[in-house]
Amino acid sequence: MGITKKVWIDYRDKSKMDLKEPIAIVGSSGLRSVGKIAVDMLVEKLHPRLFAELYSYGFPGIYYGASYLGVPSGVGVKVAKGNVVELPRAEFYILENENQSQDIIITRGYQASDALNQYAVADKVTDLFAELRVKRVISLGAQVIEEGIRGCATDLDLLEELYKYEIKKTTVDRFIGFSGLVVAIGRMKGLKGVCLFANTAQNLADPEYPDLNATKELLEKLGEILGIRVDTSDLEEKRGVEKGLIEERKEKGREREREELRGYV
Repeated sequence: MGITKKVWIDYRDKSKMDLKEPIAIVGSSGLRSVGKIAVDMLVEKLHPRLFAELYSYGFPGIYYGASYLGVPSGVGVKVAKGNVVELPRAEFYILENENQSQDIIITRGYQASDALNQYAVADKVTDLFAELRVKRVISLGAQVIEEGIRGCATDLDLLEELYKYEIKKTTVDRFIGFSGLVVAIGRMKGLKGVCLFANTAQNLADPEYPDLNATKELLEKLGEILGIRVDTSDLEEKRGVEKGLIEERKEKGREREREELRGYV
C-alpha cells in the first residue's frame, strides 16, 4: 500500500470567507456516478464561486475500472481546454445563499488510489470544513437495495430530522470511497453529517455508468432540504435521448434476429 502521500490545498479566492452557518455538500465518482453528477449539476446550474482546490500524490490521472473500488490506476495529468495540462484535484465552491440563513460549500471530490491516501485526503477536507465552521456535511451517493432516498447520519437527532423529509434510514452497511469517509472522519472532529443515497441498479459492465434518474431524484430531495431549486431539465433531456438510443439498439438486435430466422425459412 505504500506510505501516506502528501496532500495540499491551493486557495484560488479567499475573499468573503466569513460564511453564514455553512453547510457542506460532498459528492464524488462512485456507484452509477450519482453523487458526482449531482455535484456537477449544482456547480453548473447555481454558479458558485471556486475558492480552493485540493491536490494529492494519491490522485491518479486515470482509473482502469470503477474508481471507488481500488482498481488499477495510472499516474498522470488531465489535458484540459486549450491543451493545458492539469493535475487531478478536488474542488471547493462557495454558494452564498442570499435567500437563506446558511451558505453552501459544494465539494467536487476525487477518489484517491488506496486506503491510506483516501484517509489523508478526507482528513484534509474535514480540517478545511472545521476551519470554516461547517455546521453540517451532506454526502451524496447511491445504493442498489432499497427504494427511494435513504440516509444515515452521525447522530440520532439528524436521523430524526431526515424523517421530516420522508427520508428513511438505510440498512446498507457500507459507503465506499471519498464521500462517506469525509462524513465519518468529520464525526471524529465534531462535525455533524448525513449520507443520502438514491436508489439505482447495478451495471456490472460499467459500475460508474451514469444513472440520470437516480441523480434527478437525489437533487430534488437535496433541494427540498436546502430550500433551493436546481434545474434538472438537462437530465430529463439526456435521459430521453439515452432511452431512445437504447430502444434503437434493441430494435437493431431484434432486426438481426429476424434476418437470421429468415435464413432458416
